[in-house]
Amino acid sequence: MKKLANLIFSFVILVAQAGCGTSEDVKAAEERVANFHRQLDAQDFLNIYNQADPKLREVTKAEEFLALLTAIHKKLGNVQSAMQQGYLVNFATSGTTIRLNYTTKYAEGDAQEVFVWRKDGNVIRLLGYNVNSNALITK
Repeated sequence: MKKLANLIFSFVILVAQAGCGTSEDVKAAEERVANFHRQLDAQDFLNIYNQADPKLREVTKAEEFLALLTAIHKKLGNVQSAMQQGYLVNFATSGTTIRLNYTTKYAEGDAQEVFVWRKDGNVIRLLGYNVNSNALITK
């Protein structure tokens, strides 16, 4: 009975520690989203790309990524506000991924954004970005 109590106690401590790590990871990723939006507003597209995870840069050519960010900024304008709608944190041996869903108001329209960040040690880098907005199609 004592072994079972110790096992349950150990499990509770482990879950509590993981929860703390999750909230810290989400907070750090939220800061990265705010920085992404500042860089987007400043049209600092190349730095966004250069600071991204190597896996993103492996599968996405710089010209394509820069063209995407240029179109987003040109058609949507500057970010007015961004509200996180949810998150998912996945811990794996290859690193932690943090997915944040945002509803973002731009000067020229609203958008749904999904950011995927990869945490390796203490470094968090953009692994994926998806934006959905009618204004991107109609303007």
